[in-house]
Amino acid sequence: MNSPRKDLQDVIGDPLLRLRGLYLQSVPADKIPFSALIPAVVDGDFQDRLYNTVLSEDATAPYPPATLYTKRFLKLLIDTLQRRLGEDEELHEGILTLYTSLLSEASSITDITRPAYITYTLPLYSSLPLKESKVVISERRHLLSADGHTGSRTWEAALALGEHFLSKISNFDRPLSECRVLELGAGTAFTSILLSKLRTKYVLATDGDERVCEAIQTNIDLNIPRESRDGSIAVSQLLWGVSQVDNHVYSEMWDLIVGSDITYDTSDLSDLIYTLNRLLQKNKDRSAVAIISATVRNEDTIREFEKQLVDAGLRFDSQVVGADGRQLWHYGSDIPISLYTIHPM
Repeated sequence: MNSPRKDLQDVIGDPLLRLRGLYLQSVPADKIPFSALIPAVVDGDFQDRLYNTVLSEDATAPYPPATLYTKRFLKLLIDTLQRRLGEDEELHEGILTLYTSLLSEASSITDITRPAYITYTLPLYSSLPLKESKVVISERRHLLSADGHTGSRTWEAALALGEHFLSKISNFDRPLSECRVLELGAGTAFTSILLSKLRTKYVLATDGDERVCEAIQTNIDLNIPRESRDGSIAVSQLLWGVSQVDNHVYSEMWDLIVGSDITYDTSDLSDLIYTLNRLLQKNKDRSAVAIISATVRNEDTIREFEKQLVDAGLRFDSQVVGADGRQLWHYGSDIPISLYTIHPM
């Protein structure tokens, strides 16, 4: 596959770009290593770059982090800056003004349950314009069980799959620009939107929950304006298994099927395998493959997934996502993640 194999050090090695990425991703402020990202002695020039790179309207437009989160972020940031200000240096006026203005805003108990814009910054390289070097997702991180589904936030397995396409060479040997891609159990559609930004020919994000599909459409609209979409990305409801045997996705042509964190429920595995098998067999002459990113929460569940793949006549190989595959974004935990590449026999 002609996946972008790019050096991520432009983000990882620059402390301010790293801090910007953590801030826009709304990483819990107490998890951000401010002490490692702020120099031992802070001067005015550094504060200017900090404000312009991380906090200014240009840096956060058009969807800044939630106000409640920004207050917590700024409090810890300012605490670090004040401890490290050089002699005769004062706190940056823009940073102080932003913080005091937010403190004057009244907070509501509903603030914590409102959707928040989470921005995942992408590595900068020539084939992707600066304004497109991010994926913005509307997430409800505090309402996972209340909504009755898991599509309200972007899970670690989706981030790992995204990093795979950004920085790895996989054994799928076709340029994305020539590929029709189907995502199963898309959730927030992070992967679908990322692949569309990487100039994939066509991406269809699917999910079994109608409410999730509506949220997916919202996320697509946040990232890819309708007037510039050219029919390259869409959303559709798809229930796995035999309940939707006449769904249009089975009659369309696909080169790549992707999914992330869709193997966690053993009661859904047989339907998932049915859908994977049918799609791969239907597109066997196109050398279609599936790439599934699986969070290994339960070894028994993963073994059952692998067993059912074999029983269905599908062959696969897997690789554990190591530290080098978790560099671009913040992962909420170090729980193991495996990438499965699946082929029809």
